[in-house]
Amino acid sequence: MPKKVMLIDDNDKVLRITELLIKSFGYSPLPLNDPREGLRIISKDPPSLILLDLMMSPMDGAQFLDERRKIPGALAIPVVVCSAWRLTEEELAPYKDEIVEVITKPVEPTLLREILKDYLGT
Repeated sequence: MPKKVMLIDDNDKVLRITELLIKSFGYSPLPLNDPREGLRIISKDPPSLILLDLMMSPMDGAQFLDERRKIPGALAIPVVVCSAWRLTEEELAPYKDEIVEVITKPVEPTLLREILKDYLGT
């Protein structure tokens, strides 16, 4: 069974493209446009990795990370932030132990494949 990758992004086009890429790399994508749904799923059926956008509404990526801390075992799930924003060290500091990678959108497919391979294996 392929490892599950949760994608959380409020842009449906980005979500669909990333979903197709992840599937083509041999993993099982779980696309969500609402971070609150991601929190519900994590507590019941946790993914192997989370790809997280930061600029979303009604809950942004930082709020998602804060709420995720309350879910037993959720901190063991690696998080890769995918954002169009260039983030500073100060902005990332509160989450430095939770975020394993930060990649800029649009996501380069070869970089995404390497990151998934690094954290999930083949």
